[in-house]
Amino acid sequence: MKYFALLLAVILASAQAKPSQLQSSLDQYLLKGRNFDVEAVSADVTSQCFTLYLPMLNEVAATFSTSYQACISTANAETTNLTAEATKQQTVYQQEVSTLCSAFTACDSDNDTATFFNCYASAAEGDVSVIYDIATNAASSANSLSASLKAIQDTEYQCTNTTESNYVRDTAATYDLLDECLKNGVPTVSTAAPTTTNAAPLSSTSTTLVVDSSSTASKVVAVTTAAAPVVVASTVAAST
Repeated sequence: MKYFALLLAVILASAQAKPSQLQSSLDQYLLKGRNFDVEAVSADVTSQCFTLYLPMLNEVAATFSTSYQACISTANAETTNLTAEATKQQTVYQQEVSTLCSAFTACDSDNDTATFFNCYASAAEGDVSVIYDIATNAASSANSLSASLKAIQDTEYQCTNTTESNYVRDTAATYDLLDECLKNGVPTVSTAAPTTTNAAPLSSTSTTLVVDSSSTASKVVAVTTAAAPVVVASTVAAST
């Protein structure tokens, strides 16, 4: 088992992006008892087997690390873009409210009390519909933003979860090939590392806030959110 302990340390060091729970599951798999005596295998065969399959395991780990980081990076980029759009809309609402306040502030310059009252009444009457639109659209924007952020998070989870599953599956398949090599000797036919189609690097969610700016208060008239499918392919085990 000392060979497996050594190999485990190398592979876990290669997959630095792997979450702790995934490491735990791999630990349990890789450290469980094998059904043959490693000590009975000749040093030459052991060396050849590890020379053959260690690079494959490192390749699987490197692929996992790259794919996992791609899932996270894409989700972060989507979130940044969405937040930027929301900030623009926030500025629009702030400008509209500032305009409303200015209409009332202008009334303060009137020294005549009656004129002041009439000015406030006129400003309030003209702004009722605008205030209602702002209240309605701001609430709609908040709901749309929350839904879009959740969609991004869900797609990120699908992407990282698929990447983790592929990593566990491909690592296990490669270990099976290593076991076979240690049992029966180095294969005479060239062997390729098992590969699983990676999850699509999260073309994640495409979220669009469509704003109707025809009125004084911008109106959110449509919100579209489309999540890219995550492709999961079965493992192709290399023949020995």
